[in-house]
Amino acid sequence: MSAPGARAWLQRIEAMPSVGLDELNASAAMLTRVDRKYVVPPQLWNELLGEIDGLRVLDEGGRRVHRYESTYFDTVDLQMYRDAARRRPRRTKVRTRRYIDAGVTAIEVKERGASGATVKSRQWLDRVPDAAAAPIVSLPPQASKFVAGFPRLAPLVPGLRPTLTTTYDRVTFEGDHGRVTVDREVTARDAAGREVRFDGALIVETKVARHAGDVDRALWAVGVRPARVSKYCTSLAALQPELPSNRWNRTLRRHLDGALAPAS
Repeated sequence: MSAPGARAWLQRIEAMPSVGLDELNASAAMLTRVDRKYVVPPQLWNELLGEIDGLRVLDEGGRRVHRYESTYFDTVDLQMYRDAARRRPRRTKVRTRRYIDAGVTAIEVKERGASGATVKSRQWLDRVPDAAAAPIVSLPPQASKFVAGFPRLAPLVPGLRPTLTTTYDRVTFEGDHGRVTVDREVTARDAAGREVRFDGALIVETKVARHAGDVDRALWAVGVRPARVSKYCTSLAALQPELPSNRWNRTLRRHLDGALAPAS
């Protein structure tokens, strides 16, 4: 259950100016960007929304809160996780993302380069089963073909397996300097059926072309700094404590300690 006041920011966004998906993608697609993530109490985020000028909320058909499901694929030895844990200059994530409200699914490849910029490539898929209704056991053929088009990933495609599925609600904002996403009620489930949930905090991610934007500066002004948090890596580290996880230990202690649920 949400703590008292935790939903106030959701009420606030209903009165904010809106932006449609086509306009948002035209002005702030941000497929190549610098990402910063923050873990923010809902009450604080509500206060900041009242102070940051120029934000517009993504509205699709009258809906401003959207439900997502992402399934991450990795090798048996979790090469992509380990590359992130060891902070390899070049690292990659492969996932399918289901936009539950819209009923569509995409395959996405996120590549992080030595410069720190992230490039996301996406292709829409014809049809992918709901992971909750029919467990995914491998990349769908259409997705496999797309991932194999990346030279560094092509040799790994036959061995990629679903490792973790996350679900969450997302609100997307457009600002003067790029795009901001806010995720709530983040839950992750691994292949063994174990679950971990972030506490009541929000995961706020700013996506800018280069320099920090208004949201970054507003968070810094109240003492909130970028956090080492990844829905895939941090959740997997919580579920499998034997994995190398020093990079995310602070986030694990603050936001995921004691949040494990037994396998169903």
